[in-house]
Amino acid sequence: MDINEQEQKAWEIVDRKDDQILARFKTVIGVNTVVPPGLNYDTLVDLLEPEFKRLGFETERVIVPEERIAEIPLPLQGPRVNLVARRGNGKEPVTIYAHMDVVPIEEGWQHDPFGAELDDGKIYGRGTADMKGSIASLLTAIEVMDEAGIEPNYDLIVCLCTDEEIGGYPGIWHLAKEGYVQGHMLCMEGGQDPEIGLASAGSVDVTVTTIGKSCHSGSNYLGVNGIDAMLPILNELAELKKAVESRESTVLGVPNEKAPSKYMTPMFNFAIINAGVKSNIVPATCTLLINRRYIPEENYEDVTNEIKEAVERGKKKSNALDVTIDFFHVYPAMKMEEGPHMHKMMEAVQLVQGYRADQFVGSGSSGSTDMANVQQELGWTDIPFCGPGREESRAHGADEFVYLNDVKAHMKELIHYLAF
Repeated sequence: MDINEQEQKAWEIVDRKDDQILARFKTVIGVNTVVPPGLNYDTLVDLLEPEFKRLGFETERVIVPEERIAEIPLPLQGPRVNLVARRGNGKEPVTIYAHMDVVPIEEGWQHDPFGAELDDGKIYGRGTADMKGSIASLLTAIEVMDEAGIEPNYDLIVCLCTDEEIGGYPGIWHLAKEGYVQGHMLCMEGGQDPEIGLASAGSVDVTVTTIGKSCHSGSNYLGVNGIDAMLPILNELAELKKAVESRESTVLGVPNEKAPSKYMTPMFNFAIINAGVKSNIVPATCTLLINRRYIPEENYEDVTNEIKEAVERGKKKSNALDVTIDFFHVYPAMKMEEGPHMHKMMEAVQLVQGYRADQFVGSGSSGSTDMANVQQELGWTDIPFCGPGREESRAHGADEFVYLNDVKAHMKELIHYLAF
């Protein structure tokens, strides 16, 4: 596939943009938007809004209502400020999406997680791959199109959003409900590997608490041990886990030799268990947190009902004074279909990276995404994903990074997708 003279000119400009790319990465990565708590969305928007205005966009800040945020069972702080930037002259719109939040910083970093340091061709920092780095890619790609005199084929609607990493009620869902999301969606999450995102898992957090009675451990017969009370329930849930994880989707999973199947499978994870304060006190309570990932063929109601039934079976064998169970629906499951927008993005990645068409693999991810909320709200099934990262980029891990050359590739792909 050949590119024309105008696109070649744009690509040559991209290859001279190292300084601007790194400066923008330092801007977006340098603001701590770890969630929870999700502070500093407004600080990041303060820095990005003038950039969009300089490029001719009209901007609007949209704040998620506090009452919706209060429903999320996490320690959140600060306003949920989303930025919507528009530029166009009456063409078909495309909504270009990135989320501004990142996951917490864990141990093991050898580079400043908020530094966007360039080292041996890699830009390091939390959110470089997932997915604040794509904001820098987009801004610079639009700047390049303007310098090259390239007019996009679409009116551009850019949505920079809150709280994707926690779900519940992310900013893009609110924007979709309120009519800001129009035309079709381009999600700047994903990577430079030849992959086509066809599905994602739903996610549910389940908190089970057994309530007993504390006492001196030397007289344990005077109390009810919350851990002991949890054991029969945990046994029933372990049996359910076996049944759940034996199921398969009709959608291929991301290829991995360690995966239990070549297809997507549900996952049932015992994530956190808490009980007790001191060895000589019988613990009055025990709390178990489960993360349940469900495939597109399952639904939320069935997922929650079978967990309730397992807990009820265990409760009958438990000496707990009471058992409580709470559900937090992080994200629904999503299933996509290859359509013209996905094919256009495949063409762009193929052109830039030199992949053959037969190298692309369509698969579903056990990760969850707020694009499922967009699908839930608008019914869209053709949402292309493409970002500057790769499978090896350590998204959510220590020393997350993207290759500078892949950032440039992402810019070229955006230019091709939007204008050629």
